[in-house]
Amino acid sequence: MKLTLAATVLSLSACAGFSTAPGLDAGQTVSLVNSLTWVNPMSGKRDGVRTSWPIKHGKVAAEYYPLAQLKRCDAQQKQCAWGVMRAQRSAPSFTYADGGVNMTFALAIDVARRQEVRQSEVQTAMAIPQDVAALAGTQQLQHTIGLKYGKVEQMELDFGVRYQVCAQRLDAAGKAIDQCDIPFI
Repeated sequence: MKLTLAATVLSLSACAGFSTAPGLDAGQTVSLVNSLTWVNPMSGKRDGVRTSWPIKHGKVAAEYYPLAQLKRCDAQQKQCAWGVMRAQRSAPSFTYADGGVNMTFALAIDVARRQEVRQSEVQTAMAIPQDVAALAGTQQLQHTIGLKYGKVEQMELDFGVRYQVCAQRLDAAGKAIDQCDIPFI
């Protein structure tokens, strides 16, 4: 009897590991669509990165954004300061909720005269010349947010940087069920 009960409990716990998340139909999955954008200092147009990360095993992969140049000019446009931005996003906690997901994300932005990034075998560096005024600043955000499927949340940050995030359901074939209105760059 004890052996049968133990086998039943083990079978039920294994089934629970493969169950569908709350609010999702069988075969559906969720992706996190997000973007980090800024004003391109040369063109004056919005520039940035838009990505989509699948939720796997209740986790979202960390994202390291490419280095970017930023510029801020005084009111008379007589002198401008430039900076190089390094940014990364992580999502330390994530849970499914009715009609969406709850997640905590951390966004770290560092703006300085010189930045360097090393990822695997790739190394990138960017610098502002010494004779040009330089921007400097850091911003560390840790924010818990309830995302409804298909609804975009937006945060305005220092130096004209904008972060957008949206949770999107995908059907069993990987086609989007919800539309996240975050433009492709």
